[in-house]
Amino acid sequence: MTDLTGRWSGMFSYPALLPPNSFEATLRDSGGLISGITTEADDDPFGSGATLHAVIEGRREGNSVTFSKSYDDLGRAPFAILYRGTVHPDGDEIEGRWEIPGIWAGTFLMVRHAGVSEAAERRVSEQV
Repeated sequence: MTDLTGRWSGMFSYPALLPPNSFEATLRDSGGLISGITTEADDDPFGSGATLHAVIEGRREGNSVTFSKSYDDLGRAPFAILYRGTVHPDGDEIEGRWEIPGIWAGTFLMVRHAGVSEAAERRVSEQV
């Protein structure tokens, strides 16, 4: 099993003709329990252009990852977004789908920043 702890860069697409949006995430994987934070630009054409922050919580089981993302600005986004993805064999990419149940859905891809995976693996092996 790959520890997903680290810094990640990602991109998510919308179901409409809107361009994809990028995000940054910091994940902590504690025995398969995933927690973390994300930041992204407010790309809504009517938005403020500010940076949006969110908290994520979820699980990793084998090569499957599920988590929910909740923005800290509930006035802007008062709903949780559900993510389901697959960890690539090298442990440095997660690809899948996101969904706001009954409203919208799309795809996402996350790539771990170089060097973080090796550091996480060293920490895990040192603890064993």
